Amino acid sequence: MSLLEENAGVKVDSGDLERAEPQCSSEGPKVVTQVPAKFIIHDRDHKVFVLNSGTLLAVLEKDYIRPAIFFILPVRFSLFVSEHKRSLIFLAVSKGELCLCCKRDKKKNRTTLQLKKQNLDQLVSLKEKKWKPFAFYRAEVGSRNTLESAAYPGWFICTSCNLGEPVGMTDHPGRKECIDFSFHPVKNVEMSPSEIRE
Repeated sequence: MSLLEENAGVKVDSGDLERAEPQCSSEGPKVVTQVPAKFIIHDRDHKVFVLNSGTLLAVLEKDYIRPAIFFILPVRFSLFVSEHKRSLIFLAVSKGELCLCCKRDKKKNRTTLQLKKQNLDQLVSLKEKKWKPFAFYRAEVGSRNTLESAAYPGWFICTSCNLGEPVGMTDHPGRKECIDFSFHPVKNVEMSPSEIRE
């Protein structure tokens, strides 16, 4: 996943967030805004995501490793969410300013995961065509979660079996890639200095 210079925003799971306040938009369905929840994401092999030069990598969790802190907000477009049983969320890192986004690589006939420079808070003001590549379905699988692209159904965020490789997307769950993750809440006092707003 590489960093792209664009602007966008992110949202998370309702069970982990504070109470929401409804807002009306003249151009679309009702939106609920919430404070983003903060998490560290682990895969089943005890790897965590780290941000390295604009790329998300999956590395083995160690005391000296500073995992990326994810800002997660639920997508609260009432008409859209009512059609689906899973939680629809936005994900961001770097103080909520780099959002995870899916893009179709037509030459390779696959979906890629990217980081786009975008404020998480601004995604809800975009039209569906613009925000949908940033949205993921968070589905519970036992005690873990999968993250499926809303824009490209059947494509899941994944980590490789190998250490230190970029976090990516797969449409073949259960092969060489891990697609199930656990979310560990983070408190502000546990954040790394680079993640705290000045």
